[in-house]
Amino acid sequence: MNQAESQKTWGWLIVLYIFLAGMGGGTFLCSFALLFLGKYTDAARAGVLIGPLLVLLGSLMLIFDLGSPVRAYRLFTTPATLLSSWMIRGAWILTAFIILGLAYALPAFSTFQWLPWSPASGFGQGIGIAAALLAIIVMVYPGLLLGVIKSIPLWNTSALPPLFFLSSLDAGLATFVLLSLPITSAIGMDGFHLLGAIDIVLIILLLVVLGAYVEILRQTGTTAASSIHLLRTPLFIGGVIIAGLLLPLGILIFNIFIADVQLIGALAGIAGVLILSGGLLLRLGVVKSGVRIAMGPART
Repeated sequence: MNQAESQKTWGWLIVLYIFLAGMGGGTFLCSFALLFLGKYTDAARAGVLIGPLLVLLGSLMLIFDLGSPVRAYRLFTTPATLLSSWMIRGAWILTAFIILGLAYALPAFSTFQWLPWSPASGFGQGIGIAAALLAIIVMVYPGLLLGVIKSIPLWNTSALPPLFFLSSLDAGLATFVLLSLPITSAIGMDGFHLLGAIDIVLIILLLVVLGAYVEILRQTGTTAASSIHLLRTPLFIGGVIIAGLLLPLGILIFNIFIADVQLIGALAGIAGVLILSGGLLLRLGVVKSGVRIAMGPART
């Protein structure tokens, strides 16, 4: 008969890995888009630098989880498994994003102006676009990495990649808002209202996809139902749904009707911290609630 047991292979280091990778990819993508549009350039320049550094930090979490740099090195020395292993693909994708993201961001800072290109040059823009495309893959990648594990129905669903993508984009926008707080006057009331409106749409979409994710699991079978039960813990409901989504949504809607730019910035910062906390707890819930289908002895 089939028995269900919680997975115990992946823990906090993997949670931090996929959170920081998604957050970094989202921060770069949001910041690059704003730079491309010529909006809030000071904060956006910081964002395109912070993004790859967050992904680099997340990659270090993976190395710690693997136990030694030698094991991490082996991810790059087994090209035969590149087409079959999302772990190997991810290592190459994250490395390429970090290199291209930093190559795009660094020339904007005086210490690196010796580089023979600038972010505004044609070559620099090409690097930025390539890094932005890789950032999208970085944001989706954790869902693909978990999704290939067919023995865990909570992970093996088509709703997981878009869920992680939207959550990463939301975390990236929240990070950009936090980076903008020291220059609140430069962003201005209209800027915070615009960023808040975008975030409202993202949170609503995230709630819809999260609801669809749970509904798909509910119809999958008893093992997935066990995972849903674990997702109904106070930490997930209170930390992810209420504090990480609904409360920031309420704050951002309230912000629309405020005319004091300093208060708008402060409330947007609070919403940003809540969104990031909820994004981390979302990944913790998904990883720790994975219930594996195990084959047990048949009854006679």
